[in-house]
Amino acid sequence: MKYFIKHPFKAIKALLPKSMFGRSLLILMAPLVLIETISAYVFFDNHWDHVTKALANNIAGDVATVIALYNQSPDEAKFYKYLAGNNLKLRTEFIPHGVIHTPLSDDLKDGFLNSALKKHVFTPYTFHIRGKEIVIEAKVEDGILEFATPFKRLYDKSFSLFMMWVALTSAVFLLIAALFMHNQVKPLRRLSIAADRFGKGRSFPSFKAEGAVEIRKVAQSFLDMKGRLHRQLTQRTEMLAGVSHDLRTPLTRMQLQLAMMTPSAETEGLQKDVDEMNNMLEGYLTFARGEGLEESRDTDMDHLLKDVINGRAQPEKVVHYKSTSLPTLSVKPQALKRCLMNLINNATRYGQEVWVHTFADKDHFIIKVEDNGPGIPEEKVHEVFKPFFRLDPSRNQTTGGVGLGLTIARDIAQSHGGEIRLSSSSLRGGLEAALVLPY
Repeated sequence: MKYFIKHPFKAIKALLPKSMFGRSLLILMAPLVLIETISAYVFFDNHWDHVTKALANNIAGDVATVIALYNQSPDEAKFYKYLAGNNLKLRTEFIPHGVIHTPLSDDLKDGFLNSALKKHVFTPYTFHIRGKEIVIEAKVEDGILEFATPFKRLYDKSFSLFMMWVALTSAVFLLIAALFMHNQVKPLRRLSIAADRFGKGRSFPSFKAEGAVEIRKVAQSFLDMKGRLHRQLTQRTEMLAGVSHDLRTPLTRMQLQLAMMTPSAETEGLQKDVDEMNNMLEGYLTFARGEGLEESRDTDMDHLLKDVINGRAQPEKVVHYKSTSLPTLSVKPQALKRCLMNLINNATRYGQEVWVHTFADKDHFIIKVEDNGPGIPEEKVHEVFKPFFRLDPSRNQTTGGVGLGLTIARDIAQSHGGEIRLSSSSLRGGLEAALVLPY
């Protein structure tokens, strides 16, 4: 309550629907309900007063008529009782020597019935509500006349019928509006699902532009963007195939010429340079090729992890992994294998032992790879993702690759809508690499 008083607009905003479907219905229904409420209040407040006053005057007039007849001819009391019961809906009873003791309650003194009785009945009277009846007592000669009439005679049913009609028409209108709005919002939901699947590297073959003109334009722009990215990826792959062929040809000639030369210190140095150029070329092509045009498919993550661990570059290094039942994810298996292989090979290269753990929450599946190696300085964590960056400043291929392993791994993770987080392992003392994948 205090928060509502201090921040009324924020409190109201928190109560409003968050979805476009709910907000659209609110925009449609709020003016309708407001107009009907104001109309009912302005019209029926005045109408209610007039009708209730007229009904009260009718009751008071009937009571006054019976009292006047009784005072004029008390001997005809049975006839007046019959007449009042059948024609005026007044059940009449004479109480001999009765005295009016019960005063009017405060909530009845200012009512329409009391005002009407004052105008028509000129003898002492009182009335009260008893169950579903109005009981009126009036003083006559030698006693009291008691009148009982149904309480519903004092009130008009038109207001309740009108409110029921308003509620019914509003409900029907809400249902029709909900059906139409659902059809209008459905293309946006499909577009949202397609964009989410595209961000995670998954296909959506059944998606097409539909709905209102504006939504169709947005959907078509999205499809055009997807097509342009697909063409760029295809062109890059084809270009790299040509680059690979053009560069391998002179490198192969150089290797043949070195093989025909007399071995010496100079030829050994040149051979190392050629081998390093071959490794760098392979690394660059792998990085630039990425996951290519591989399609996503449902993959058993436990089976994929075991394949990666069994195929690691240094099988003599111990990798601790407990096989468990893991969820099936829609991923590009070959690309994800390359990503995990880079992480595990990097861990086995610098650590003596490696630990692989998996975690899952409602939105993400996480694979952690920890080692007991030297780790990465905190100030270098972001730099190791740069292409061709190596912590080892030398170009010794035995101490590491060409500096593309983590870059390729992050590129594949991002293409799946995920990420790679690097930190120091508090339990093992080395590096902790966490691959986070969305469901």
